[in-house]
Amino acid sequence: MDESTAVLVPVAALQGESLSQAVVDLLSSVEVTLLGYYEVPDQTALEQARDQYGTRLQRRLSGYASLFDGPVTTRTIFTHAPRDSIERIAIETETTAILLVNPAPVVDRVLVPIRGEVNLDQLMTTTAEVVDGTDAEVLLFHAARSESDRQAGEELLSSAADQLATAGVNPGRIDTQVTVTRSPLRAITTAADDAEFVIIGERKPSLADRIFGDVADRLATSTDGPVLVVRKLRSAADE
Repeated sequence: MDESTAVLVPVAALQGESLSQAVVDLLSSVEVTLLGYYEVPDQTALEQARDQYGTRLQRRLSGYASLFDGPVTTRTIFTHAPRDSIERIAIETETTAILLVNPAPVVDRVLVPIRGEVNLDQLMTTTAEVVDGTDAEVLLFHAARSESDRQAGEELLSSAADQLATAGVNPGRIDTQVTVTRSPLRAITTAADDAEFVIIGERKPSLADRIFGDVADRLATSTDGPVLVVRKLRSAADE
C-alpha cells in the first residue's frame, strides 16, 4: 500500500469517553492522532475554558496515548461546535478515517457495510491496514433493496473480498453476506450485533441524513461498538 492509513480519534476525555485496550490494539498498525476535545457552552469564552480545563484535558489525553505501543500524535481543542471542529481538523491533517468512540472489550469480528463502488478502494485499504496483525474476522456486508439487486451485491462483495486478500488479509478470515431489505440501516445494525467493530465508508449526505444525522452517526448510537468512518479524501476548498 502506497500510503499509510491515518485515523483521527476524537475523545471527549473530560466527559467520560475512554478507549478500550481492544480498540488500541486494533489501531496499532495505523497512524493515530488523538484529539481531546471539550464542548464549551455558547455563553462561555473558549479562552476561559482552555485556561480552566486545558491542563486536565492534556493530562487525560496523555494517559490514553500511553496505551499505544507506537508513536501517537495528540491535539486538544475547546470548541462551541465539536462536529465542525473535528471535520476541520480531519481535513487539515488529511485524515483517512475518523473513529466514533464506543467501548469494545474485545474485537474478534469486524463488520464492513458496503453500499456501492464509491470510495471502495479506500475502504478496503483502510480495513486491511486496521486488521493487519490481528486475528479478527471481517464480514463484508451489503443490503440490497430487492432480489433483482442481489447478484450485483454479491459481485460487489466478491470484488471487495479480492481486494482485501490482495492487500494481505487471509481469505479464510473474510466472510460476505447480502441481505435483501427495505431498511438498510436496520439490516446493518442487526449485522453489527454480531461484531465488535464497524468500518463504514463516508458518503455525501442525503436530505434524510441532514435531518436525522449521517448513517455512520446513527449506526454509532444504535450499536455497542466503535464505528470507524472512512472519509472521502478532499481538500478544504471542496467543503
